[in-house]
Amino acid sequence: MTTSSQTPPTSMRLKRRVDVGGRRLSVSHCGSHLYVRAHHGVNLVTPDGQSSSVISVDEIVWSVSVCDNLIYKLVSKNKIASVRVYDIGYHLVQSWVYDNGYTKINQLTVRKDRVLIPDRDSKTIIQYSLTGEVERRIRCNVLNATRTSLCVKSSCPDALIVSCGGSVLCMDMSTGRFLWSNGSLEEPRAVCCDNADRVYVAIGEVSNTIQIAVLDGDTGKSVCKPSASFRYCSLSVIGSLWINVRIHCW
Repeated sequence: MTTSSQTPPTSMRLKRRVDVGGRRLSVSHCGSHLYVRAHHGVNLVTPDGQSSSVISVDEIVWSVSVCDNLIYKLVSKNKIASVRVYDIGYHLVQSWVYDNGYTKINQLTVRKDRVLIPDRDSKTIIQYSLTGEVERRIRCNVLNATRTSLCVKSSCPDALIVSCGGSVLCMDMSTGRFLWSNGSLEEPRAVCCDNADRVYVAIGEVSNTIQIAVLDGDTGKSVCKPSASFRYCSLSVIGSLWINVRIHCW
């Protein structure tokens, strides 16, 4: 789906399916390229729909996030979770051990000067610097045993969108206060933001097709009716003059 960065979308249509093999739970982008989490690595999907493995590891990869030409992976092995950082040439440039040990974690998100990892056991979002130092622990009582998805608003790096436990919420990380909450969406599973601060939400039960809802990032209210059906998807938004919502399906 392609839409103006200022005009809210009114509909979506499936443009292309790319088979990258296996079950995927995380997708991110850099420029026009899409990076997809593989069980033991990262796959690259080019604009023409070609998919190839670019990073292979012997660890389980849980999540991928790309920022400023660096690829961040959340991985685990032998009950030890770590963050691995690769340059755009796929060389390992940095790594650190996840501070809370091996707990219920499945995602990281990177935004400007921070790496955010939700810890569902302690109901805390841990904020790291880009070099792995713990900067703060943000209490988030809505975190639970179900899958959690995060994204950060472009206009306000302290405004964190959280999808967890059947609701989509916006939290001010500087105060811990929730700015809005939307509990009307059925089974929200993944979220992402565009550079106009709209929030795209993948909704639907795992056994059924997934639809995409679009929310106003300032209020949490729906911008348009959920549309376009997919099987099991996660989301990524490429921001420029035009917004391409890349929906990864499997």
